[in-house]
Amino acid sequence: MNKINNLTNIKIAFLFVVFCNAVVDVSHKVLLQNIAFKIFDGSTQVIWISIINALIIIPFLLLFTVSGYLSDKYNKKDILVYGAVSSFLLSVLMVISYLSENFYFAMFALVLLAVQSAIYSPAKFGLILDIYGKKELSKGNAALQSISIIAILFAIGITSLVFENFYNLNNLQNLNTKEQLLTAILPLTYYILPVALLEMLVSFAFLRRINTSYIKNEELNLNKQELFQGKLLVNNIKTIASNNVIFLSVIGLSIFWGVSQASMAVFPSFAKMYLNITDVFVINGVIAASGVGIAIGSIIYSRFSKFYIEVGTIPLSALGMATTLYLSTIIETPFLLAISFLFFGIFGGMFVVPLNALIQFNAKKKVLGTVLAGNNWFHSLAMFLMLTLTTTVSYFDLDPLKTIYLIVVIIVLGTIYTIVKLPQSLILIFLKTIVGFRYKLEVNGIKNIPSNGGVLLLGNHISWLDWAIVLMSVPREVRFVMDKTIYNKWYINWILKLFKTIPISSNSSKTTIKLVAKELDEGNIVVLFPEGSITRNGHLGEFKKGFEKILELTNTDVKVVSFYIRGLWESMFSRANKKFKNSKKTSIVTVLFSRALSKEKSNAIRIKQEVINLSTKAWQEHIRNLKPLNETIFDRLKELSNELIFVDSTGVELSGHKFLTASILFKNLLKKELKEQNVGLLLPSTAAGAFINYTMLMMGKTAVNLNYTSEINSLKEALIQAEIKTIITSKKFIEKLESKAIDLKEILNVVNVIYLEDLKTKITKTKGLITLISIKLLPSFILKILHLKKIKKDDTVIILFSSGSEGKPKGVELTSDNILGNAQQIANIINVSHEDTMLGTLPLFHAFGIVVTTYLPLIEGIKCVAHPDPTDGLAIAKLTVTHKATIMTGTSTFFRLYAKNTKIHPLMFESLRLVVAGAEKLREDVKFEFKKRFGKDILEGFGTTETSPVATCNLPDVIAPDFTIQVGNKNGTVGMPIPGTTIKIVDPQTYKELNTNEEGMILISGIQVMRGYLKNEEKTAQVLKTIKGKTYYITGDKGRIDEDGFLTIVDRYSRFAKIGGEMISLSLVEEKISKLIDFEQNPLVDFIVTNIEDEKKGETIVLLITNVNDEFILDLKQKIISNFDNKLMIPSNIKFINEIPKLGSGKRDYSTSKALAKQ
Repeated sequence: MNKINNLTNIKIAFLFVVFCNAVVDVSHKVLLQNIAFKIFDGSTQVIWISIINALIIIPFLLLFTVSGYLSDKYNKKDILVYGAVSSFLLSVLMVISYLSENFYFAMFALVLLAVQSAIYSPAKFGLILDIYGKKELSKGNAALQSISIIAILFAIGITSLVFENFYNLNNLQNLNTKEQLLTAILPLTYYILPVALLEMLVSFAFLRRINTSYIKNEELNLNKQELFQGKLLVNNIKTIASNNVIFLSVIGLSIFWGVSQASMAVFPSFAKMYLNITDVFVINGVIAASGVGIAIGSIIYSRFSKFYIEVGTIPLSALGMATTLYLSTIIETPFLLAISFLFFGIFGGMFVVPLNALIQFNAKKKVLGTVLAGNNWFHSLAMFLMLTLTTTVSYFDLDPLKTIYLIVVIIVLGTIYTIVKLPQSLILIFLKTIVGFRYKLEVNGIKNIPSNGGVLLLGNHISWLDWAIVLMSVPREVRFVMDKTIYNKWYINWILKLFKTIPISSNSSKTTIKLVAKELDEGNIVVLFPEGSITRNGHLGEFKKGFEKILELTNTDVKVVSFYIRGLWESMFSRANKKFKNSKKTSIVTVLFSRALSKEKSNAIRIKQEVINLSTKAWQEHIRNLKPLNETIFDRLKELSNELIFVDSTGVELSGHKFLTASILFKNLLKKELKEQNVGLLLPSTAAGAFINYTMLMMGKTAVNLNYTSEINSLKEALIQAEIKTIITSKKFIEKLESKAIDLKEILNVVNVIYLEDLKTKITKTKGLITLISIKLLPSFILKILHLKKIKKDDTVIILFSSGSEGKPKGVELTSDNILGNAQQIANIINVSHEDTMLGTLPLFHAFGIVVTTYLPLIEGIKCVAHPDPTDGLAIAKLTVTHKATIMTGTSTFFRLYAKNTKIHPLMFESLRLVVAGAEKLREDVKFEFKKRFGKDILEGFGTTETSPVATCNLPDVIAPDFTIQVGNKNGTVGMPIPGTTIKIVDPQTYKELNTNEEGMILISGIQVMRGYLKNEEKTAQVLKTIKGKTYYITGDKGRIDEDGFLTIVDRYSRFAKIGGEMISLSLVEEKISKLIDFEQNPLVDFIVTNIEDEKKGETIVLLITNVNDEFILDLKQKIISNFDNKLMIPSNIKFINEIPKLGSGKRDYSTSKALAKQ
């Protein structure tokens, strides 16, 4: 049999069947109620209406055990299908009862319909879990609740309207008995039959072909003797009562349906006595308004509790129901009554949906049917008791107004009971109010939290608000472990006691560990933050192993679930700097939960990796919620106003508004010139280079910053690949390049060249002033309509051609999300302060130069000081002093030049707080010399053009007030993955993930991974690999990850020499040689190791060296022979060259080096 796998079709079919089933049942009930309303008056009327309602309720009371047994024993979808068949057959029986002219026969048929509903209901609610899953339980319950209410309203409204019209048109007012009226309205029952038939046909066509997780429970049997003795009923009630959350949820729902039933029973008499309303359509219309409200409330609840169960609405909604019901007693018009009942229903919807979701989430699957049937039993019992109450009141001719007051009192008492028994729900109202004003909570992976049993939740600790976020996200009661010094603070101690928080201190850690293990064995959820304290740099700290000892002490099958919180580092509750927190506008907090692990597989290394993996998904979702790159930058520049944002060594200084002005003026001039999508740029790292790049963004163009240091053939290849017809450049810059023997005439002659100097002559002072004034006066949204072209977030916005350090350049396509994502990832860890200024010295054709030192300052509002020549250490040092720069980025090669430059005084770099190296391996001698001269540590990072570019980075170590250290830097590594980045080390052949400290291929996944290579699907497919739904970039680098998550780069796989069958790392050879050279005595010495083919050994190693004499080379040879244990690593040839080949990006040119070695 073919299975239906389309989830949308499944949901539609399921909800349609539920709709039809409710319409059939309610229509028959309404017809009988309306007969009683028309024939009887006063207390007799209330008694008959109560009896009819009781007939619906009693089967739910009597069949609790049976319906639960059937739902647990058999497939729930089959129960729905057979229920639809019985619904049709019973509708036929209902018609026959009308034909018999016997009102009691019709009541008996109604009882049989109620029996069908009692058996049908647990299966209906139980099937939600199969169709919607835990992740969307709230959504599923809201949909079911809404469709049920819509069906009830539809049935009440249509049936009452048709009944009233039929009653008046046929002059049935003269009929005096219920039997006469029953016979008279027989034609109305014919309209119900097609609905029942449609329910049956859709059930057979769709529901019985739904895929479910049903496994027949062969051990489950119904003991008839115990059933009739009531023992099964008692046992089933005990099953419900054994779980406090389920039991309280059932009680809450029972109160709601009980008071709702009582209100519907007493309201007609109240309306007739106090408001003189006799039209059944009007009365049912007012009652129906509450149904509309329930549907609205269900939808509202599902909107703001997306992917999680918000229980804070429960006591608040209960109070709202009591208030609106009381207001209905002092309102005198049908319209205002309907409004009052509408709000009663809205509060009701926000009350019942979370309670139903809590029951489904917390119940064990094998007894879910019993629990849901028990839920119906308690509902029915409450409704029956309330009907008995209203009937008794009517029998003794008591005032219906006082009955309504009694109902209000019952709701208030129920609210108080909920708060006393579940104080967390009241605190959640407070938390939701405080947090909800500023943040929208999104929860992903709630299905991964086991519904029962002990669970240890472990995650990152980003702020003082983490506990509240976890509390709001988890639909089970949770217990936190907290430092005793914080726990004992008087102003929060009482709250923490309500949440049964477990205090911990270093003196009683063993006792606490045993206590936590006991809580887990008792089936509770315990939350721990393995870092032990809130992060001080936005990065994950060391995961302590204390939780491993807790798990060892547990005796039950405890599960471990990791979680990751994103969005609170930017909040006032974190340890981030004030400037950074103030610069963030996002209001979304995301919590993600991983799949549950067994306690045997849970250790500090595994859990930390799980949290890192979750961070990748969290960041992707975060970036998807942001505006495109061009809008984000526009809003930031508008916000900065007169604050300085970009300065360069030519003397140009631009505020936020002036930067926008320049971009808009050049955009207006270029829009007539540029017809093609891709535009070539040959510009230096200056303010002009920055705003022209942003101009391209404003126009929706793709900027291609060309590498002017590349060979002419590489540039020609770039023009062809990118289909570049126009290049924007500067005459002064071209002249500067020519003075350095870089001749680009061959390139410029084949394209249309636009010089900025020519454009600038067309800009008048008047135009500039008008544009600046408009930026200052007009709101941002109008300016964006006027000046920004809409782009998609996954559009390619820049193309960067790879450096060609290992061959032919490739066009790397980076999207709006790539750049925005990587910029924000970096901003999170550099933790900018108000005084921060970034040095922008790397070229714009370099991924770091365009993303980190150009776009990041524009996105984050950090002042950038630019200089076009990264080798000009003295000019950069002067800019550092002048502008008190705090962040410097560069390559090992550039930092070596600065360290060797005797004109740079150490005090010139005094203001720097972060010095970061990337693009190539940071040599130990360079790191040592830079530290020795300037007293600054160089922090090494790692990335590629294909990852926009940053993937990992070391950070300064941070000391806490208790003198513990959050380690951010490990010598010899390139740091931990930046937030939102996953690093895998895999076997390069099989892609099997390797263990900690095992060396293999480095793969990178995250929001920063490129779209692909331009017009090269084959090459793209070779480097982008999907593993378990995540896209990874295959770096071609060999590395390993240690137990703390720090990555060490061993070498490029392409930078290995295969000698005598053994793979020799050329980087390792370079590292060993650097230790043999005294750079203090020989500061100008530089070298590179490469490999060439060899007939005997396969390959051989060649050392290329500069600024040495023959005596130095002979001495170095002897040192190498003496110190190299592995003789295969000894270079077979040492060759003197004038200069080590380098690319414009500062990287070493391996291709040219190999060619020199072969000469």
